[in-house]
Amino acid sequence: MTKRAHHLIIGLVILFAGLMLWLTPPPLNTPAPPVPRLADPDSREIRARSPLDLLEWGRDPTPLFLVSVPEDVLPNGLALSMVPFFVDWERSLLDGPFAQVRLRNVSVGGNPTAGENLLGTVQIPLRGVTDVQWCLTPDRNAKGKDTAMGHAQLRFVFAEDAQPVVLGRDGRPQRLLRPLDDLVLSWEAWRPPRTRYDPIAGMDPETYALTARAYSGRTRWLGDALRGNPWRCYPLRLPATGDAAATVLMTGLLMGDALARRTVAAMVERGDLELPGAEALTDFTPADKDAVVAAFSTSALPDDPLTHLMGEAELSYQLLERSCITYSLGVIQLALLRLHAAHDLGPAPRLDIVPRDLPPWVADLATAETGELLGYLPGALLFLARNGQVIPGNAYRILDDAGLLHEQDGLPLVYEYFFDERTPYGDLRDNLM
Repeated sequence: MTKRAHHLIIGLVILFAGLMLWLTPPPLNTPAPPVPRLADPDSREIRARSPLDLLEWGRDPTPLFLVSVPEDVLPNGLALSMVPFFVDWERSLLDGPFAQVRLRNVSVGGNPTAGENLLGTVQIPLRGVTDVQWCLTPDRNAKGKDTAMGHAQLRFVFAEDAQPVVLGRDGRPQRLLRPLDDLVLSWEAWRPPRTRYDPIAGMDPETYALTARAYSGRTRWLGDALRGNPWRCYPLRLPATGDAAATVLMTGLLMGDALARRTVAAMVERGDLELPGAEALTDFTPADKDAVVAAFSTSALPDDPLTHLMGEAELSYQLLERSCITYSLGVIQLALLRLHAAHDLGPAPRLDIVPRDLPPWVADLATAETGELLGYLPGALLFLARNGQVIPGNAYRILDDAGLLHEQDGLPLVYEYFFDERTPYGDLRDNLM
């Protein structure tokens, strides 16, 4: 028997077996999943982390811990997994050839299928940023078509010899976690666990809080791939000043860090976070207490115009004014203003980010009944026709109109990734050997 005939017979056997499996109905009474705690997800109880837990977390210079996504919450009921990132300014070096930033609460691993999120502390060499990309993860429907909705985020790619590293509890690079190829900053609607995002509800600023999250790129990619969402990444055409990419990153870090500190301060002011008394802090040394204060205090922020800007910003999420689109583009806009001023480049490009003359009825959409929504429909269609950039799938045009995208064959250059085609980290078939 020839080799070709042998392969043909094997192929027919596999085809016949597949046909039989396809024609055979699935068994009835499918047993529960083999992991008991996951057999009935709705039965899992929410676990509120105490203020003392948060203080312990704050005094640890390089925390690294595993969070249960559907169970762990802060004292105000919001998901601990979605906690915003903080910059450890005291242990960061912002100037010179060895400038580096220490970033806390970065999602660096875990297993999203089991609801595990590993939050760690990452040391970022600023000189290592080689590329900044505005990335859209469009929602893909059951037919495999991308919808006009989606999520926007900023992706920072690093040189191989200057990558961010995850730190262990001893402050040294964690040997069990590889250096990061890329880092993602994402502005999101902060929700309680097991709460799906509702874009209509997101019109009302009272629905969601705002959080700025940081991920290793491969961690965020895995989550998006499991949702069935691709990545469309647009590399930015920034000024050739040598510090442009690092300036965009620092701008995003300053904005997110200022938001996080103001959020903690607001929690304390509202009574959502009641700090424990001295009797509960018996093992806290004076140095520990100073470290906690520095970790959460707004006084730790560098004296930068962006921190004052964030001091006036709202802490709530709003789909059209304070969302993943507006903040990802806002970081780019503010970075351009800083770069053009610092290098005397003249007026910076202006991005048409937030729709002008936002109608007052936009906030009413979140609570409108079905019949009322029909009454809003003509005005909504007119608003979208005049402000097409508010649709996530169109938002890249804001960057293109400002001359901030590269071109390829007369079209904006975009890197498209999907798990069954190509990923940002190589062929999936090779990585799953």
